[in-house]
Amino acid sequence: MITVAVVGYALGMALVAAAVATAGDSNALGMLLLFGPRWILVFPWLLLIPLSLVARRWVTAAAIVGSLVTLFQVSGFEIPSLISLRSAMGSGGGAGKTLRIVTYNTDRSATLAQRIDTDLLAWDADVIVMQDCAPEVATAMQAADRRYQVFRESEFCVATRLAVRSPVQLHGTRKEGRAVGFSVEWQGATVRIGTVHLPSPRTALFAARQGSGDLLEESVQQRAEASGAIAAWMRESHRGPIVVAGDFNLPVESRALRHDWMWLRNAISEAGWGFGHTMFAGRHRVRIDHVLVSSDFTVRGARVLSGFPSEHQPVVADLELTASGGASK
Repeated sequence: MITVAVVGYALGMALVAAAVATAGDSNALGMLLLFGPRWILVFPWLLLIPLSLVARRWVTAAAIVGSLVTLFQVSGFEIPSLISLRSAMGSGGGAGKTLRIVTYNTDRSATLAQRIDTDLLAWDADVIVMQDCAPEVATAMQAADRRYQVFRESEFCVATRLAVRSPVQLHGTRKEGRAVGFSVEWQGATVRIGTVHLPSPRTALFAARQGSGDLLEESVQQRAEASGAIAAWMRESHRGPIVVAGDFNLPVESRALRHDWMWLRNAISEAGWGFGHTMFAGRHRVRIDHVLVSSDFTVRGARVLSGFPSEHQPVVADLELTASGGASK
């Protein structure tokens, strides 16, 4: 009985991993799979692994392999790359050597304005990009710390304490997905910054929970088209170092994210620990807010914060410009 349970669950998780890799968010079934609570699938191994110890050795081996597949390939658990670990254990480089980016979908929270002075001090960020940002948050940021230049364009709030080299430009619409782009000066290089907010799958997922899956395919197509259009717009301005951060509404395993943004690297995937969930709605916890960087950067650290007044939580990434990136003007 133990052998059947362990082997059966291991094979089931292998099939789920294959579905995540091949069909992730490319159709209705893949969308439900990626936005579902995949992290829960790890917990049966807490019982199955101890039980496997009383069975044959190959059953224990199958349990260990199955648990690793579930943890990393199904649930999306991340550990830092060796390059990021070596960088994090380095000397640190001193003040001004690391570019800190914060991205946060505030869900138009007005409460954030009442605490933003404390948050700005805690973040100590060079660039902050917010999606679904209420006007009072932008006003509060400007009043809280005069070192920041604060811009509000459509739903986006941008705060930077670096010299701005190009104005904030808006691209797209709410239905199609929106983005803004601008450039800052950092360590002698011009760094392009972009922030995005792709269409939300919320309506389609809610309808599916009520028994109607009619909107799922439409949501998949809408987000894929928005991702492709905005990625192309960002890439047109890609001359040297670039960081694109925001609410992509695409899990990291999404086919659209992998296809459209493959020219950039995911900061959490390189330097994050854990599941990296950025959006919390009950048991449904997904990683849809990302910081993507060009090869001009080494990711020294990346993490998701907690305790903020939104279903989304901020993502922080510390970036170090490589020698070749610093030479880009």
